[in-house]
Amino acid sequence: MYRVLIVDDEEPVLDSFSYMIQEYSSDFVLAGKARNGYEALNAIHELKPDVVFMDINIPGIDGLQVIDMVHEQYPNMIFVLSTAYERFDLAQRAIPLGVHAYLVKPISKKVFIATLDEIKNKLYKIQIGLPVNNKQLLLEQFFACVTNREQDGRKIEDIKEKLDITYNHGRICIIEIEESNEKSLSEIASRLSLKYLSIFYQNNNRGIYFIAGTTDSTELKQVINETIKQCVSKDVESIIGIGIETDIKKLYESYESALIALLKNKTNEQILFRERIRIVQIRKKIGYSQKSELIKLYESYWEEIFEYYEFNLAKCKLAVLFALLFDDLSNYYKDTEPAEYLVPVEQELMNIKNKEECKAWGNNYFSKLQDLFFEKRNNSMPIPLLKALHYIQDHYSDQIQLSTVADAVLISPAYLSRIFTEYFSTTFIDYLTDLRISEAQRLIKNTNMSIKEIANKVGYSDPNYFSKCFKKNTGYTPTEYLEKTRHSKGVFEHDKE
Repeated sequence: MYRVLIVDDEEPVLDSFSYMIQEYSSDFVLAGKARNGYEALNAIHELKPDVVFMDINIPGIDGLQVIDMVHEQYPNMIFVLSTAYERFDLAQRAIPLGVHAYLVKPISKKVFIATLDEIKNKLYKIQIGLPVNNKQLLLEQFFACVTNREQDGRKIEDIKEKLDITYNHGRICIIEIEESNEKSLSEIASRLSLKYLSIFYQNNNRGIYFIAGTTDSTELKQVINETIKQCVSKDVESIIGIGIETDIKKLYESYESALIALLKNKTNEQILFRERIRIVQIRKKIGYSQKSELIKLYESYWEEIFEYYEFNLAKCKLAVLFALLFDDLSNYYKDTEPAEYLVPVEQELMNIKNKEECKAWGNNYFSKLQDLFFEKRNNSMPIPLLKALHYIQDHYSDQIQLSTVADAVLISPAYLSRIFTEYFSTTFIDYLTDLRISEAQRLIKNTNMSIKEIANKVGYSDPNYFSKCFKKNTGYTPTEYLEKTRHSKGVFEHDKE
């Protein structure tokens, strides 16, 4: 029998919880009651219960402070918070304290008993020495089964039990959000968990949520939209897809339907805009950024084109990306000799018949391309130029000039100017301007900073001069670009090649 302590300053709540434990659970017994923070501390030390149902707003010391004072001393003691209000700030404070659940009063018999069942499974694992802190790994395995269309129901059922999910059905929801706002996805997950039994996994700028149990799709959509409004600036674009409710062994079907719903909610302009941004990011970063970052970008691009387009068209788009990269490799490094081990992509792609084979082939080809970019960069570029590029990347927002960079890398301005033109087919000023304007585009699209603040942030003390440079590079004034991007009118960023 597991022993339960109830802490609440309302007698009806104490009586209700006590009654449900005595009448509806054969695995738990009431160990005691406490009506304020000081009584709760004494009872925890004296009774050493297995479970504590803790009201937050109690006299003396509040419930979270009590847990904070004892949770390290009793690491296996399970705490469940209860409160009359859904407050995200309190839920956030509870996370590092290892609180098992956050329940909003009034708490129904169904929710209370379901919570006890979850706790029983957790206590049993603790009792027999099984690990209970590998949740992130289990989450990854769970959602891998879902997104990889895993049809072995036994596997997902096994992971479900390890995650203490008592429901045998539910649905998948997907939320996609603009880049640089990914942190909002976990905040959305935390808020949704106040209302639903849910788990969450993040894949780049996409959040995948399993909502357990029976839910009304219309109501769920309203809740998700309201939650997004609470967590994300109104200027940040987000798209949702809600899947069908299925048996947990067939969650891949719910994921498929959520993905279809997500794509239906996207306009062609949004799809093309995102596709173009991915290509620009890959072309600009390959050979410079860490390999892991580039692989992540490429995988995101691959997944999206094979979601949005039919198989043969997606293969064509992949061929175009590789052709662009191969052309960049040759022109950028003044090299007219193709790499021996990189055959023309269209020849290879024609023979590929399914997505799995295409993914493996594409990953391998992209990895070889990356290696070649790094090899060419290191072998072809003079060390002073590499140092200059790193310096510019770190100081582009400062008032730097050609002579500033030359002094920093210990070469003459004339030599730096010459090697810039030789290796980049551009001038130092144009390179610096392109870097600054690219960053300004990102800030305009993803922040609420004013145009003047952005100009100063990227190295322009004169907003008027910034506007002239911005229009010359993009074709739009900063204000025009702001309107077009923030209101999702399908305007593409201009990529100055």
